[in-house]
Amino acid sequence: MGTDFPQKWRSRAGWVLLVLLALRLVAMVLIPLNDTTEARYAEIARKMLESGDWVSLQQDYGIPFWAKPPLSTWLSAASMALFGVNEFAARLPALLLSLASLGLVASLARRHGGRDGALVAALLLTSSLLFYISAGAVMTDPALAFAVTLSMVAFWRTMARARPYWGYLFFVGLGLGLLAKGPLALVLVALPIGPWLLLRGKLAACWKSLPWLRGTLLMLLIALPWYALAEMRTPGFLDYFIMGEHVHRFLDSGWRGDRYGFSHATPLGMIWIHAISAWLPWSLAMLVWLLGRRRMIPALLRHDGDGYLIFLALWSAMPLLFFSFSRNIIWPYSLPMLPGFALLAAELWCRDRRPGSGRALPWLASISGVALVAVCVVFVGWPERAGSSQKRLVSAWQAQQPGPSSRLLYWRARPAFSAAFYSAGRAKNVTDGGELLALLDNDSVDFIAVGPEQLQTLPPQIRDRFAEVGRFENNSGPMLLLREQRPGPAPTR
Repeated sequence: MGTDFPQKWRSRAGWVLLVLLALRLVAMVLIPLNDTTEARYAEIARKMLESGDWVSLQQDYGIPFWAKPPLSTWLSAASMALFGVNEFAARLPALLLSLASLGLVASLARRHGGRDGALVAALLLTSSLLFYISAGAVMTDPALAFAVTLSMVAFWRTMARARPYWGYLFFVGLGLGLLAKGPLALVLVALPIGPWLLLRGKLAACWKSLPWLRGTLLMLLIALPWYALAEMRTPGFLDYFIMGEHVHRFLDSGWRGDRYGFSHATPLGMIWIHAISAWLPWSLAMLVWLLGRRRMIPALLRHDGDGYLIFLALWSAMPLLFFSFSRNIIWPYSLPMLPGFALLAAELWCRDRRPGSGRALPWLASISGVALVAVCVVFVGWPERAGSSQKRLVSAWQAQQPGPSSRLLYWRARPAFSAAFYSAGRAKNVTDGGELLALLDNDSVDFIAVGPEQLQTLPPQIRDRFAEVGRFENNSGPMLLLREQRPGPAPTR
């Protein structure tokens, strides 16, 4: 290995990171909001900004959304207040939170593995599939991942006798986690830390190092006021959110109390499959790497005087063990463990610095970066087909210059949150013929969005008054936009 290799590797790694970030920014601008998750949270944030109610999240006008705390919604609404109501503004907080998580990971890796270790950890985390996708998506998970990462890094720095403010940042992370996802954040932080303290015999040192009284008060000061106000505004919130979303959802695979979607019944242990896919391509690359060094693993693990490797291993594995006992999980649940996994893999690589070993991960990083860039180019090249979104249909409706009282009615279609977002709340779902007739009883030109298979279910007197404007495709199937030809009182049924 020549003396110029480190500089070449650092240059290559820096370019891969820059290209990945640039492509993520482009995708955030060009790819429409996807139904249902991303568009739902963006629309909830838009309603918050429109209504000026920063306490009660709204599923629809006047209907509270109790499933999640407000942190990501606050950030998206504030971003749209600054940059306008658009996809980029709604997604920007997720990117900034992900970059903050990346910075925390790189700073911790640098303390143990130097500049190369920080670059490896940054590349591993940035180019992992779930982290890269969630870094520019309107979801609650990037906020949770940042809060957990902040608490975990702050805990380690505090135990390593860093500056006192890290002890307070540990509790700041917990408070933000309560606002990002709820009590689950406390569990995800306690699960790795508790066993580590027991294995290392550090309980007394932890008690002395962390500012427990002031820190707990700081955590409560951050989170408790919103919880109290939310329950006062919409009584019943705490019971649904604490018991429903944090007990029944994880223990009951057939939970029927979900007010905002459906239960995700999965086999026990499914979280490990989710984690393998979330960590691609590194879940496979690290397996190959470890198999090739299986005889050296004991030597790599031998010098762990401060318990750093054990800490990272517990951070990576304990959340997965916890979710292994739940039958109601989804793919993003594995996101909070990815920073720990990136740090663990980077630390192992840094300890294996024999000749030639340094070439593996940089080249794999370059390959993974190229693969992700290719995926983004495909999405950017055909943004109208990038997922399920009603943006093109709503844009065609807006091009018809509808009047202030004109209606955009979705006939017997699933709730299209993207339609609500792009129409500024004017799109409405209708499933009853009588309601449809009543809504069309006005003097304005109205519009109907309908799937081809549902076209014949429109009342005949409605079909005769509407003509097709266009057909719009996405991966959830085609939709037709119909324009009213003869506005006026709707005929009786």
